[in-house]
Amino acid sequence: MKLSILKAAVIASVLVFNTAYADSIQIDLNDDQTLSDSMDRLGVFYSSHTTVDLGTGAVHTYAGNSLVGLDLLGLGVIHSSFSDMTNNGSANIFVDTTDLFNLFDEGVAGNSYLSFGVDLIGTFNIATGITYSSGSLNLWQGFKDGSTADRMIMSSTFLSGGLTAGNQDILSLSGQADILVDDIMYFDQNGTPIGFEEYFLANPLADIRLTIDQNVVNGAGSLVEALGGNVDKGFIGQVGDLVYVSAEHNASLTFDVPEPTSLAILGLGLLGLAGIRLRKE
Repeated sequence: MKLSILKAAVIASVLVFNTAYADSIQIDLNDDQTLSDSMDRLGVFYSSHTTVDLGTGAVHTYAGNSLVGLDLLGLGVIHSSFSDMTNNGSANIFVDTTDLFNLFDEGVAGNSYLSFGVDLIGTFNIATGITYSSGSLNLWQGFKDGSTADRMIMSSTFLSGGLTAGNQDILSLSGQADILVDDIMYFDQNGTPIGFEEYFLANPLADIRLTIDQNVVNGAGSLVEALGGNVDKGFIGQVGDLVYVSAEHNASLTFDVPEPTSLAILGLGLLGLAGIRLRKE
């Protein structure tokens, strides 16, 4: 216990005194200790699939891996497998937004790529659009040669978000227990990579914020028209009061950590705790 506290305190001090705060990330999907270039955000083009109950206003939206095996309104399974959903690494995958036509190095030269799953629940109101109330945003890793099964590497829980005028901002939080695979995601702290696991070791009470900011580029740009049966606006089908609509999105994903002041307070607390433990022993 003493060693882990001391290690946490050391990492906290590195984060704080090296102008700790940064939301740029680096990625090592191939486990070769070679990180991708630093990125402020990741970009993705994807399709969302949503059911709206016209009687109750209940909404359920799916995207990415959450669509695998899903059959909405009995119209057929949307994606049969993770590989089908990503087209073995060429669809529904994250890219470096500095060049949206190229993956970051891990995806181009390597075997592995980064994807996602979205599952959101909310309500629809004709005046305000969709307001989501719960759900999840998860990051997934896929492998082109099929040697390893796809796996969730990070999960996060919905915090806020909604759909108005074609724009959707989904904010979710990831905690220490939500980093499911070690040594893949890193924060770039002034040129020094700090693993997400190390971040939580230094800041056990903190969260990582994941935000999807997207625009509808095709489909349900007018949700009211889509729900009214306009195929050009994204209407897919209807069974009773339940209407199925879809849209295509251009989105970016960002990662944020607490401001330096918050990190400093946490770091000083850990240092004090380590001193107390040492004196007792």
